[in-house]
Amino acid sequence: MLAGLFAAAFLFWDSVVFHPLRILVTLFHEFGHGLAGVLTGGTITLITVDPMGGGLCYVSGGMRWVILPAGYIGSMAAGCAILILACRTRWDRQVAMVLGALLVLACLAFVRSRTGLLYGTLAGAGLVFSGRKLSEEFNDLLLCFIGATSCLYAVLDVRNLMRLGRGFNDAAMFSREIIPLPPIVWAFLWGLISVAVLAGTLLAALRRPSGRDPP
Repeated sequence: MLAGLFAAAFLFWDSVVFHPLRILVTLFHEFGHGLAGVLTGGTITLITVDPMGGGLCYVSGGMRWVILPAGYIGSMAAGCAILILACRTRWDRQVAMVLGALLVLACLAFVRSRTGLLYGTLAGAGLVFSGRKLSEEFNDLLLCFIGATSCLYAVLDVRNLMRLGRGFNDAAMFSREIIPLPPIVWAFLWGLISVAVLAGTLLAALRRPSGRDPP
C-alpha cells in the first residue's frame, strides 16, 4: 500500500491532490537548511514558500557547504525518524501530535509567506487533530506516507532540477559555490543517497521482531 501511494505521489506530484503534501515536504526541506545554519553558527532570518511549492530559507552566517545540501538531508532525516517511530513503536498518535505541534511552532516563528504559514499551520493542526481523534492505524499509515515522501523528496525534485538546469536551486548553487560539477550530478547523487537511506530505514523499520526484542 505504501509503495502504491508513493508511486501515485511520484506520478502526480504536480497535481492539485498532492499539493498540500508538496508544501509540507517543502517546509521540511527549508527547515533542514535552517537547522544546518543554526548548527554551524548561523541564524534563520526567514523562510518563504510560494503557491507553486517552491521555497527559500534565508540564513545569516553558518557554513554554506553544510547548509546547501541540508534541505535534502533534512528531509531524509525527518522522514527516516518518522518512519522508524511509526513502524517500530505504538506511539503513532503521540508522534502525530508532537510533529503537528512542532510544525505549527516552527511556522509561526520563521515562515513569513502567506502560503507557507497557512499550509504549515493547517497541516500541523491537522496532525494534532489526527493524533487526538483518529485511530492508531490511520495515524500509522499517514506517518509512513509522510515519512517516505519526505525521504524521497530529492528524487521527486530531480525532474524539476532537470527542467531548471543551472537555475536558482540547491544543486546549481552547490555547483557554483562549492564543487563545480554539473548541477544534475549533485541532484542525482542526493537522490540516490535518499533512496539508499530509505531502503536501509525500511529494512530496519519492517524487520520482524526476534525473540530477544522487547514486545
